[in-house]
Amino acid sequence: AGRRRDYNRLGFALQVVTVRRLGMFLADPLDVPAELIDYLAEQLGIEDSSCVKQYTERDKTKLEHAWEIQREYGLSSYSEVEAELAVWVADQAWVSGDGPKAMFAGAVDWLRKRQALLPGPRTLERLVTDGRQAADQRLWSALTDPLTTQSASALLALLDVPEGKRRVSELERLRRGVFRASSKGMVTALDRLADLIALGGHSLDVSMVPQRRVIVLATYGLSSKAPALRRLEPRRNRLAVMVATVKVLSGRAT
Repeated sequence: AGRRRDYNRLGFALQVVTVRRLGMFLADPLDVPAELIDYLAEQLGIEDSSCVKQYTERDKTKLEHAWEIQREYGLSSYSEVEAELAVWVADQAWVSGDGPKAMFAGAVDWLRKRQALLPGPRTLERLVTDGRQAADQRLWSALTDPLTTQSASALLALLDVPEGKRRVSELERLRRGVFRASSKGMVTALDRLADLIALGGHSLDVSMVPQRRVIVLATYGLSSKAPALRRLEPRRNRLAVMVATVKVLSGRAT
């Protein structure tokens, strides 16, 4: 009601409903469905909704209105909460290991709940990407840094396929498990467990890593063929998968 002209009142209203609905101001406030403009014009008692085209003739007007709306609604700018959001994204990525779509949606929800304006999609995508990469680096390091050179070599050797009749990797043999309920089957099961213990299956410490992250890596290691795992680069990533796989296999074997 404080706007002097119909196009200013209508443009102001457009920015109000846009930021409420989308969580952000549009670069072009008129980039909305025509039905919305007509609906708002009807609510404001404006007969000619086409007058809103004049609203963007002066750039400063839309900016001043956006600042006023932001102040009245108590909305924070993205720059005010960016650092806090980055920490949240990194923590979520570390704990959950969620993909980029889920992390992006979570970041949007985080901003909306805190009455903060959303940035452009690319800005938020970049923040999510950086957070996930940092969490992955932390994961690889947590699983592989404690290993000795000898332990690391033994784990990677599981992926080697020996020459001869049975061209099966040691990992494949350990993954098969025992299915016969008999004395011979028990001996085979105990031998398999002993092999896994020798690899460090019980002594490998993964307590510092969220269980969900360990299970995801182990699932990949248990379902992928040895040649595919051998091609996994860099070496540290491949080794982390083997640590998780042997740890989970050891628990199952026990």
